[in-house]
Amino acid sequence: MKHSVIYRREGWYTAFPRLDFLQDGRLSIGVNSSPFHDHYLIGEWRVLVSEDSGDTWQDSLDPSIPHNWDAPDRREKYDRYMDVLDDGTWLSAGSVGWQEWPNSKRDEIQKSGLMVREHQTSSDKIVSGGNGLFFQRSQDCGKTWDRYDYLVPGVRHIMAFPRSIKLLNGTILIPVGSNTEDHDTQAFVWRSGDHGQTFQLLPMGPNPCTQETAFLEYSPGHILALTRAEPAPGYLLEMRSDDGGRSWSWPMETQIWAPHSPPHLLKLRDGRILCSYGYRENPMGIRAVISHDNGSSWAIDDTYVLREDGGYPAETGMGRDAVDRGGRPMSDVGYPQSVQLLDDSILTAYYITLEDGVSHAACTKWNP
Repeated sequence: MKHSVIYRREGWYTAFPRLDFLQDGRLSIGVNSSPFHDHYLIGEWRVLVSEDSGDTWQDSLDPSIPHNWDAPDRREKYDRYMDVLDDGTWLSAGSVGWQEWPNSKRDEIQKSGLMVREHQTSSDKIVSGGNGLFFQRSQDCGKTWDRYDYLVPGVRHIMAFPRSIKLLNGTILIPVGSNTEDHDTQAFVWRSGDHGQTFQLLPMGPNPCTQETAFLEYSPGHILALTRAEPAPGYLLEMRSDDGGRSWSWPMETQIWAPHSPPHLLKLRDGRILCSYGYRENPMGIRAVISHDNGSSWAIDDTYVLREDGGYPAETGMGRDAVDRGGRPMSDVGYPQSVQLLDDSILTAYYITLEDGVSHAACTKWNP
């Protein structure tokens, strides 16, 4: 296995990499970086490109790279689907994200049912969850966009998750999750069956899921979904659709132990399915497992351990003694994404915090 650093900045928390192939064969990645550990509001969106299959990475402001496409703010750039359609249309779709308000609107926002958090840098402001979804289309390579916004009633916060897929027939499936006014969680799919002309929000059924779901089409119209489960015990949950994402089976526990961590799914050229995930128990790191039967079972006894050197507290602008909202030390790892390179090796991107306390984006090249 070969490890490489993608982006690292002293005192900053860089996490949640978005890894994609560009049409010219290069790799691109987008990362969130912030002086705060839980950077739902304050931070930067960085885009990097690799011309050597992930060995080295360079910053890029190229506006044609989907990670650099126009969005009102940084938060929309992570939680969205991006694609150049067959007719040349640029399409992006996802969730609107967190919103900033003056503190004087606190009561009004709370009465509306939205989630409210304290602002990270100002006592005169608050942050609210968003209940908006959008899609936008450009016919002139991003110079102008036609944008469509929708509000989802009855949710405290809604968020798309970057594990979207396009089916063989062109249907687009974007995983979305929400917190309801009753503090329950609900999984949805933001679905387009007409090549991004319109979208529908469809439920995936009541279940103990967060919004962090990964999709994979293992045969035409047949979808496997694996979802992070909260609370314990922490086995990834499986759901399936046999009608292109319109309806879903009841969630079932898999054999994959991944507490507090979402998965990523990749179908390899030989037909096997790869599931990569963060491992947030000692020894913290990144792991992956293979299925030979479209996700019906997983080769748990042959789990690949890509990293097991994480688990150190993140030293951000709040210092090493900071804790998260659950009172735990800010030791963090995970959110991997994998691609298969031309030589059939795998490149898995993720974030990790090592002994120096700097949470950073990294990748591992390996062979399953």
